Amino acid sequence: MIYNPSLELTGNILLVDDLPENLQLLSDLLLTLGYNVRSVTSGRMALKTAKVKRPDLILLDIKMPEMDGYEVCQALKEDEDLRDIPVIFISALDDVFDKVKAFWSGGVDYISKPFQREEVVVRLENQLTIQRQKRFLQDEIARHKETEEMLYQSRALVTSVLNSVSDGIAALQAVRDPTTGDIMDFRCLVLNPMIARFFDRSREDLIGKLVVRRFLEKFNRKLFEKLVNVVETGASMDEEIYYPLHPPGWYQIIAVKLGDGFTVTIRDITLRKKSDIDTQSHN
Repeated sequence: MIYNPSLELTGNILLVDDLPENLQLLSDLLLTLGYNVRSVTSGRMALKTAKVKRPDLILLDIKMPEMDGYEVCQALKEDEDLRDIPVIFISALDDVFDKVKAFWSGGVDYISKPFQREEVVVRLENQLTIQRQKRFLQDEIARHKETEEMLYQSRALVTSVLNSVSDGIAALQAVRDPTTGDIMDFRCLVLNPMIARFFDRSREDLIGKLVVRRFLEKFNRKLFEKLVNVVETGASMDEEIYYPLHPPGWYQIIAVKLGDGFTVTIRDITLRKKSDIDTQSHN
């Protein structure tokens, strides 16, 4: 990042230094760039100020009376609400030991006095960028968890509805010949207990399996062709068929295209059919 006096940046910065002239110099620089700045002259005031309004970053001097910068930084890291605030030390102490101690106490960077304005801005903005990325990632994780929870609840609701209705409901996907592209069979994606009873198998045994063609060939081969037509043309199907196997009876089958497959609803209309036959015989 190249220092540019006309460039406006954002962030809430807390300056901590016991020398007012140092605070004034840093404050003027950061205010000019568009940062929100608060300044305090002691470590204890820094901790109180950070608790009242959490800063995005703290520029902290090391040599201060009563409570030095190391102690302030350690106190911040021990506070659950403040420990994630990045701390950049600014100090005239330029010994390797002082820098190591600064990092051990929890600092993320170190700027030696006398400092260059460009260096302060670059190091500060680097840390703020890291914080923004962390917050963005945390927000994305939170949204992902929320979406997962909504999806789980939606699936639970759909499962509850499927299990409670008296009609047979299923969703199936076409399985095509890799050479010709013709539909060879249909794979079960979703089905409820009534559909499973037709196949005389559990839902777990049917999910993902190719059982439709073989099943229909037992009593109605043309029905398979009609289901293929639903997928290939998009035209819905509404048929009434007699099912001779267990349990025998009359059923209404409604199939609607869904992607490269279809959804099907099977309704037992045996009683209605018997009623119609009785009515016709009386007439």
